[in-house]
Amino acid sequence: MTTDLTLAAARADRDELARRTDTVEALMPFTYQGAAVRAIVIDGEPWFVARDLCGILGLGNVSMALRRLAPDEKGVNRIDTPGGPQDMAIVSESGMYALVLRSDKREAVDFRRWVTGEVLPAIRKTGSYSAQPAPTGEHLLALAVIEAQQLLAANTTTIEALGDKIATDAPKVAYHDRYVADTDLLKLRVVAANNGIGEQRLRQLLVERGWIYAETESRWSETKGGKEIRRRYSAYAHKRAYFRPVEVHESPRFRGEVMHTLKVTPAGAEAIARLVAAEHAD
Repeated sequence: MTTDLTLAAARADRDELARRTDTVEALMPFTYQGAAVRAIVIDGEPWFVARDLCGILGLGNVSMALRRLAPDEKGVNRIDTPGGPQDMAIVSESGMYALVLRSDKREAVDFRRWVTGEVLPAIRKTGSYSAQPAPTGEHLLALAVIEAQQLLAANTTTIEALGDKIATDAPKVAYHDRYVADTDLLKLRVVAANNGIGEQRLRQLLVERGWIYAETESRWSETKGGKEIRRRYSAYAHKRAYFRPVEVHESPRFRGEVMHTLKVTPAGAEAIARLVAAEHAD
């Protein structure tokens, strides 16, 4: 069945799906509108069984859906089933959001709200799922105040270090004032030029440091009269605040999806300036 990611398919995609070997807590099954959704907690973070999510979201080809996720948004883990333990594909919280965005079902938004409003808070607070009512506004405010007080107490010993941080951040602030407006999205070519580095070298540096990754495909080009290699760059999940994929609808589709070009946010421009400066210092 196309809705199932079989063990054979998981093995075929083993080069793309990294096995999660971190600390794993017990499987937590719960139900959304009669459909089972299984979750596990790995190092305190929730991961979901991909087949369950795709079934609810109407994504029939699980393997294809997973191929479109970033490498750190997916994995394989041994899950207990009625037929015994099986290696099954899992996706992280950010991977779950990505699958929701790809769903054409109206219910996808309601499912996302249910997960983020009820399931994830319960998992993070207790390490397990329970069908307790979601916290009220007063409770959420009280929790936020308590967490803020705890954070303030934990950081009192680091106040003296802030002076050094201000000095360290001075080049970053100067870069922001000179080049970046709050609403700007910058092309990598522009960021590279502003930092005195070639665009291809900057892309190579970002790939080497694990900030972005490249996907390639070959296609027939009528204008060139032969095959051409196209690359699409995307940001890893932990660096997504630094980049934004901007869809290019007039460009030919890439692996069945709308092509996008990766642009840099103001925060990303500042971070890249620091990265390039450190690279030159070495």
